[in-house]
Amino acid sequence: MFWKIVLIAFMATGVFAEYQLNDAQRQQYRDMLKQQCKKSGAEDKVDDVEKVIKDFVDCLKGLFDVEVLKREIEEAKPNGALDEVFKKYCAKSPQLKTCIHSLTAGVAPCLDQTSRDNIGSANNATDQLIDFVCYKDGDRIALFIAEGGPECFQEKSGSIRQCAEKLKSSVSSIEAAQILSLTDQCGKYEELTTCVVKALEECSTPTPANMAESLFRYVRNGTPCKTQKQ
Repeated sequence: MFWKIVLIAFMATGVFAEYQLNDAQRQQYRDMLKQQCKKSGAEDKVDDVEKVIKDFVDCLKGLFDVEVLKREIEEAKPNGALDEVFKKYCAKSPQLKTCIHSLTAGVAPCLDQTSRDNIGSANNATDQLIDFVCYKDGDRIALFIAEGGPECFQEKSGSIRQCAEKLKSSVSSIEAAQILSLTDQCGKYEELTTCVVKALEECSTPTPANMAESLFRYVRNGTPCKTQKQ
């Protein structure tokens, strides 16, 4: 289950996202990680996995600072220099891919065998995402911001959250996800894609919706869903 790897990695990373989570939430993520490791017969690997996750967070911090990036974007907008900002950060994409690959390999002990076998697919999907964003040194993301993409996503955040909640309600647990066939998994991905794109189409400019749809398709082609009929 290729996307389960990304789920576990995201869940585990939340343990160390201290600037976003309160103590109770961090403990919840830690307990979820321990539970997942126990199910995979790797309860003794929890500390090792948490170390890998911490290294991943440190790796990200070494590549960029969110507040600095925000400031650089705001300063570049009036001058039409967004492409220069993203060219600088996209030059770091090889290091970012290495960070992510190290993370997925590091959480492997707490995954079931099927998911471990699909780590390559998960890495490929994230590589596809990075390559999409950094196409032509970040021209796409620069256009997305210039055309009001972030504002559109913020405006439609409630609708997008509903899309995610709808998916969550239909696959309420990891156990429920495990029994889905590849066709069903890919169907869920398509449902999420359609829902999010439809929400963004209500914005004043078509660019965010068009770019989101292209992104979803691009990432899809880096997963086993590429062979499934849409």
